Amino acid sequence: MRLARIKGVDIVVSPVLIVLAMAAAFSGFPIRVLILAVAVLFHEAAHWVTAAFLGYRLEEIRLFPLGGSVRIAGMSGLEPVRESLIALAGPVVSIMLAVLCLEFKALGIVTCRYADFFIAANTVIFLFNLLPALPLDGGRVLRSVLSCKHGTAAATRAVYILGSIIALIMGFFSLYRGLDNPLEISMMAAAVFLFFAGRVERKMAPSLVISQVGCKEGLLREKGLLRSRTLVAAYNASGKRVINFFVPGFYHIVFVVGRSGEVLGKVSEQEVLDGIMRHGYNVKMEEIINIHNP
Repeated sequence: MRLARIKGVDIVVSPVLIVLAMAAAFSGFPIRVLILAVAVLFHEAAHWVTAAFLGYRLEEIRLFPLGGSVRIAGMSGLEPVRESLIALAGPVVSIMLAVLCLEFKALGIVTCRYADFFIAANTVIFLFNLLPALPLDGGRVLRSVLSCKHGTAAATRAVYILGSIIALIMGFFSLYRGLDNPLEISMMAAAVFLFFAGRVERKMAPSLVISQVGCKEGLLREKGLLRSRTLVAAYNASGKRVINFFVPGFYHIVFVVGRSGEVLGKVSEQEVLDGIMRHGYNVKMEEIINIHNP
């Protein structure tokens, strides 16, 4: 549900968060709901500011229980290091707010009776968002690290499996505790969100890889130079299988080997993408070679 649009950025709120907020408000906890909302907004604002500082533009901020996610214009072209910096900005701000409030309380500067809840809320947001599950910050950092060696598709699949396991553990734990207080209910809601949001991220992985390849052409024109990697593919390997080996930050040249081990030719990653766009994911590398080397 889109709540607002601020300076070109859509603020989208999860229906689960709205239901939980209404339930908490009617249960007599409106101040705590407001404090939690402020903590989440600070967390997401950190992503926003960091992305802007690095020269990127945010398109959407999505809020859900215990955190949120951001969509950045040109995100598919993000270098892994920059994506990690943007992802880590939120948890860093959350834990800084918790530590500052704790110090101010110890010094007597903060005496509000809700200070402990503010500290707890930011600590929980910090810990939750560092979980290695997509689309959380920890999951994005882990995927960025893994994609440097194994490619975006394989990295997304690995983090999705790990995130699904975490979601199931959280769900069973909250059921075991009985779902009789807001904490267990929030944990169950977060578990459901992680499970289904992770599935969405996994399904989007092929599109993300294609977007990354498309962005590299622009980067090459802009920078004039990119690091390269060489791959060797069999003539009957599918285009989908080949692009799954592409890693961010490198421009790939693919040598295609025939039935007898002879080199049929070489194609760039952009030519592989062109072949996929023309004939689908299952197009064979031999066909792509024939298209570009008639």
